[in-house]
Amino acid sequence: METYRAASDTIACTLTPTELKATASAWQKLFRQSLISRKEVAGGLRLEFHPGSAGALRQLIEVERECCRWITFELDGPSVTMTSEGAGASAIRQMWVVEE
Repeated sequence: METYRAASDTIACTLTPTELKATASAWQKLFRQSLISRKEVAGGLRLEFHPGSAGALRQLIEVERECCRWITFELDGPSVTMTSEGAGASAIRQMWVVEE
């Protein structure tokens, strides 16, 4: 398991509107194709995907680590746990929602 600790206390995203739209679209595609479970955990959220999606998940987490430095990411193959202190936990749960 790889852990990437939060590097900021400020809840903010540094993506441009165009980058944010592209990243959100990539997450929704991954959700539709590979999501096994979405579970709320203490301080945030755990997402589990089919094993064949580990590479795509890793790419998205690399983007998120740069733009959302207030989140701690625990990446374990095709699964990621994202946590934060205080209001960050609620923000995480609102950001990673499967659109229907």
